[in-house]
Amino acid sequence: MDTILHEPQPNFEVIKANYPQYFHLRSKDNEPVWYEKPAKVNLKVLKKAGVTLDKLLQHYAMTTEFGWQYLERDDLARSVTVIDLEGMRFTDFAGDVVDFVRRASAFSGQHYPERAGHVFVINVPTWFKMIWSVVKGFVDEVTLQKISILRGDEQQIKALQEKIDIKNIPPEYGGLSMPLGQSPEEEILRKFMKYNNNIKTSDGCYKEENSEFSSWAYARSY
Repeated sequence: MDTILHEPQPNFEVIKANYPQYFHLRSKDNEPVWYEKPAKVNLKVLKKAGVTLDKLLQHYAMTTEFGWQYLERDDLARSVTVIDLEGMRFTDFAGDVVDFVRRASAFSGQHYPERAGHVFVINVPTWFKMIWSVVKGFVDEVTLQKISILRGDEQQIKALQEKIDIKNIPPEYGGLSMPLGQSPEEEILRKFMKYNNNIKTSDGCYKEENSEFSSWAYARSY
């Protein structure tokens, strides 16, 4: 964790294309907002590209660390997370998917305890109750109290607008902001990854570049 934000991430683009997760503006309380679409993860394409489950978890750790070390540096800050389950089938929740959820939840609980301000689980399928008893076992008790499970556009839009100004909600969820993936935060993340991936030379050493990231320092150490 001490060096993950200074390491090249050669799989960044292929993971972003097949594992939809986005930083997207702020809540009414100035909390960073994070969107995930687990049902859209394409594990077959990722595996074909050489992205193992460990590499996917490394990407998850890197983006989470980027959020708390660069985008939001306040140790007392909390986040809003929107998990969109649209399109998820019951058969999707098996094998590597369950393992990833378990390990990602354990990672978050270990490194970012009580960082969750609120979690919205939206577009929940009718069978979700059948797996919720398994999923909630991966989540700490404090975070469980902050989770809202929502169905139906009206209920979801109303709940999101209670926490996030409509101008900061992406159009995919009835808001007026730019689409997911086009926020200023996502642009900064892509620039940061491009910087990291370009500074390593052929001999394995790192070269200095004149960049906004060249003198950047961690907000905290471990």
